[in-house]
Amino acid sequence: MKIKTLIACTIGFLISSCACEIEIASSDVPQSVLTAFSGKYAGASDVEWEVEKEDGKLYYEAEFKVDGKRKEAYFRPDGTFSKEE
Repeated sequence: MKIKTLIACTIGFLISSCACEIEIASSDVPQSVLTAFSGKYAGASDVEWEVEKEDGKLYYEAEFKVDGKRKEAYFRPDGTFSKEE
C-alpha cells in the first residue's frame, strides 16, 4: 500500500470518528487544494494545514499570514474555496 494512500485512509478514519481537526503536512494536502490556495493567496507565508470534518463535510484548512495578517481559509478536497476567517 502506498504511503499517501495509507495516510489518506488514516485521516479519513480519524475524521469520520470524531468532529475534530488534525494537523497535516503540506505534502498530505491534495494538489487541487494546494493549487487553489496558491492561486488565491499568492503572497501567503507561514502556511500550516489541518484537515477537519464539519457538518459531515471534509475541509482542508490553511492557517497563514498574508499582508501581515493571520488568516484561515477553508477548501473542499476538490479545491473549491469555501470560506475565509
